[in-house]
Amino acid sequence: MAPSSRPKGLIFVATSLYDKIEAKGALDAERIVATARERAKATALSERAAADADVKARLRTAERKAADFVKAAKTDAVQQAKKATLERRKAVIDGVFVVAAKALDNLADDAYADLVLTLLKQDGLVGDETIFVAEKDRERFQNLFSSARDGNLDLLAKRLKQSKFRLRLAAEPAKIDGGFVVVGTHYDVDHAWTTILSDLRDGTEAELADILFSEGA
Repeated sequence: MAPSSRPKGLIFVATSLYDKIEAKGALDAERIVATARERAKATALSERAAADADVKARLRTAERKAADFVKAAKTDAVQQAKKATLERRKAVIDGVFVVAAKALDNLADDAYADLVLTLLKQDGLVGDETIFVAEKDRERFQNLFSSARDGNLDLLAKRLKQSKFRLRLAAEPAKIDGGFVVVGTHYDVDHAWTTILSDLRDGTEAELADILFSEGA
């Protein structure tokens, strides 16, 4: 074979250039790989940070909801306790007025007469009124306040120190459980025991509650 006519120096230069290109390519490849690794690492860190932030946000939301639930539960428990306390107090006060109603129903004659007089003195009677009495008290009322037991309440007028009064006991009983009703020409006055106790309760319930349930009572 005939020897190559290409100069040896040119071959060396070409080889050297090729090596440089190859070396540069390898270096660029390493840089690309390194850059890719850094980007992948940064992406992973970013994703982990985002995941951590999401977890923390979810935890905060869960904690807030739990706190709200506990607060609502406590508030509800307090309200239920207050409601139960008020119901118990109401039951006690109801009991007080039940006892009072029974006491009115069982008044002795003297106490009954004194109560009737006290109530009538507050009415500003004209003198011609008719008094309707609960059926269970009607006979007693007539015995106490009518000398002839004929419906003319002369003894009542006398005890009121109003000799000119012509008060009458109605022939029919009042449709109430206890007490009486005064019927006049221009006005009526309800002295039923239930009405008296209801008015008394409206005016004294708060004071009664303070007495019954004040600290140290």
